Amino acid sequence: MEKDFNHISETAHWIAALRAMETERANPVVRDPLAARLAGEQGFEMVRSMPHIQAMSFAMIVRTTAIDRLIESALQKNVDHVINLGAGLDTRPYRLKLPNSLKWTEVDYPELISYKEKKLAEETPQCNLQRLGCDLSDTIQRRTLFEQLSLKSTCALVITEGVIGYLRNEDAETLSKDIFAQNNFKYWLQDYSQGKMRRHKQANDLLKKMKRVPIQFDVEWPLRLFSSHGWKIDEDIHILDEADRIGKKLPLSPALKLASLLFPKQLRKLGNDTYGYVLFSK
Repeated sequence: MEKDFNHISETAHWIAALRAMETERANPVVRDPLAARLAGEQGFEMVRSMPHIQAMSFAMIVRTTAIDRLIESALQKNVDHVINLGAGLDTRPYRLKLPNSLKWTEVDYPELISYKEKKLAEETPQCNLQRLGCDLSDTIQRRTLFEQLSLKSTCALVITEGVIGYLRNEDAETLSKDIFAQNNFKYWLQDYSQGKMRRHKQANDLLKKMKRVPIQFDVEWPLRLFSSHGWKIDEDIHILDEADRIGKKLPLSPALKLASLLFPKQLRKLGNDTYGYVLFSK
């Protein structure tokens, strides 16, 4: 049955279902025993109704492991507070090895936060976890929250995994500047797509399914944009490099398989230049 996203919060169930499916593989690179519970039948329905299931699973699992790595790297830089904006149904406070003294704040729509609290009420996180309901599109509410969270930090890492794409260009710029404005927000972690190939067929097919929850951000070179606000690239992981590390192969159409045999270096560079995961610092 065809099923489109009606609200951005529904994408959280979809991503959780993909993590659950990976967890059930013989040799999973992501082990998330809570994912299926959080995804619910809604999440698995979304997976079944989406185009290019294998490619989408590949992209989301590679994103997950790359961001895991960057979080672990940031924790080696004296980060004492992780602030996950648009946290969705992420379970890193439960599945990663974290110091119990670490503060971790998840922020998302109040309804999603309430759902998650109920589903995980009996679970114990690895760190000092709190969840806050907030409409991050409300600029005044967001800035007030940032000021409060900054006061509870000395060196905070802000995560916006899967968030920037849903913002208008000007809203993404404002968010970047708002994060940078907080003295104790020292690092910012995000995924990105860039260049002319970011709007390929698979991406466009996904956009059609998400017409009620549109992907709006359309800056060709986002790393350059955010760098202009004062952010510096601390670490940058590219999609195919990370896929090789975890033993995942990008599903290719017959035409792309042939092209990869004829022009392997060129296609690899194109893929790596198009998708990645970046840890910014001030």
